[in-house]
Amino acid sequence: MKRALLIIICFAWTLGLSGCGTLFSGHRDMEHLRPVQVAGLDADGDGRVTLSVCTGTGPESEPPLALRAAAPGIEAAADRLQDWSPRDELFYAHVRYLLLGEDMAGTGLLQALDWVERSPAMRMETPLLIVRGRADALVEAALGESISAAESLGALEREEKVRGREPPTLRQAAAGLAERGWALCLAVEVLPAEGTVLSDPDAAAIVPAGLALLREGQPPVFLSRSEALGAALLDGSAAGTHVPLDGSEAELLGGQAKAEGLWTGSSLTGLLLRCELGAGIVERLPEDDRTALADRLAQTLTDCLTEAVGLSQALGCDFLGLEDAVRASAPDRRAARALDWDAVFPALPVTVTVEADVGRGYDLVS
Repeated sequence: MKRALLIIICFAWTLGLSGCGTLFSGHRDMEHLRPVQVAGLDADGDGRVTLSVCTGTGPESEPPLALRAAAPGIEAAADRLQDWSPRDELFYAHVRYLLLGEDMAGTGLLQALDWVERSPAMRMETPLLIVRGRADALVEAALGESISAAESLGALEREEKVRGREPPTLRQAAAGLAERGWALCLAVEVLPAEGTVLSDPDAAAIVPAGLALLREGQPPVFLSRSEALGAALLDGSAAGTHVPLDGSEAELLGGQAKAEGLWTGSSLTGLLLRCELGAGIVERLPEDDRTALADRLAQTLTDCLTEAVGLSQALGCDFLGLEDAVRASAPDRRAARALDWDAVFPALPVTVTVEADVGRGYDLVS
């Protein structure tokens, strides 16, 4: 699998970042191109794949077009979709997001990466999103008369960037799978309005659903909210996250968890996570003072880090990137080189310490 992934990555560079359809540009009538903005892939079993697409608005402000087709392969499904769009040619050079349904992420991940790389139009720099459930259901649910799945996903992406996070691209996912055997991607899901959007009772929203851990040939593992926050604390992307505190709420403003090994001589005996961070008060119950909020926040984040490491150990997959920090903290190079991380990590005792400083927030006095 790693060899195939490395070939995919190498192709992306040698072909000029996957090309932009230059072989075909200049030979198409732009008036009859219908750019696909979102493409979704679902595995249907027995090698069959469903490709669903959502376009932008068409000529003369025609509403976005949503299509889906099932076939024995991705390219065959794309050909079938074109049969249903006889007036306009579906154009994939401007795909903004690639969605993988749960089944496709588990059984067809390498197939999807390979298809994108071999396409003369698709780009490996396209953000990859993992859908809880099916990708075609998301494309269908998010399509309205004046808004498309691409616009909904664009709003979600902007929100993530404000918090210092960007959805990983196909290239980043392929590199992670090739180098480490895993990749972390943003997970999304569709939620019905259910009385929230009063002006459109049938509306649906695409919302973040934490993180999805991808490993080729295995179902994706969706991290819980707590586990995802623990992972964000370790990679330094937790700033801006709102943390509920039993009726009150705090916003994380800065800080990062650091890992190191606990060594007895040349033997690794445990893992220590230290975290110091600041937070501001977003909402406060009258009976909560800053000290009480700081204590509750510290305990909440301690639980998040503990759960994230616990999941990593249970899976035997160091998706938190703890190994490098542990080796760097070894008493000498010999101990670092001799450490059999894969053997000791699943059962390694973990100690977590968190110090939280909760400020007033929004220039309030207390």
